[in-house]
Amino acid sequence: MIILLLFPVLVLGDIELQNSSSSWIANHSMTNSTTFENNGQTELQNSVSSNITFKDGERFQDQEHFHVFHDCNENLLELYSNITCWGSFHHKMEYINMEHWCNWDKVIRPYSELTKCMEFCSGYLGCYYPNQVVQDFFIKIHSHYFQACPVKEAMFPDAPSDVVLTLTLIPVGLIPILIFLVVWNNKGMD
Repeated sequence: MIILLLFPVLVLGDIELQNSSSSWIANHSMTNSTTFENNGQTELQNSVSSNITFKDGERFQDQEHFHVFHDCNENLLELYSNITCWGSFHHKMEYINMEHWCNWDKVIRPYSELTKCMEFCSGYLGCYYPNQVVQDFFIKIHSHYFQACPVKEAMFPDAPSDVVLTLTLIPVGLIPILIFLVVWNNKGMD
């Protein structure tokens, strides 16, 4: 079933790739090897620099507007993520007992594979990662599997103030006594 769904994308993706590479070759005839290498390096630098997003940049949060993935088919991404990623994750989570769903050591491998699957689907369909569809998908996963998990670890209660005060004053009170004994002992030796 999955192969039938992926087949049109694979075929159309290959046709688009072949058309773009053949048009690039037709438009950029090689006069000599140095010109070709310089043009190739320039195009590579331009394409790489336009795809880089830095945290320090002012537009870091608006990366979806400036990313090179302009032809993202979000409906297809949602369909593929539900079929491939959700199905695989659900199948693996069935083998983990429900009481262990909150145990990160037991869930980390399927969850990591789910993340990699979502990254692959996003990249394959020309979508940046993460995006709103991926975020909604993970919210759906968390609300289904991890809703009963505690948000924070159990906090230890504070110690009684009498114990804290006693354990603080004993070393603070001993320091001047030890200093006096060291000074008095050194005066006696002279």
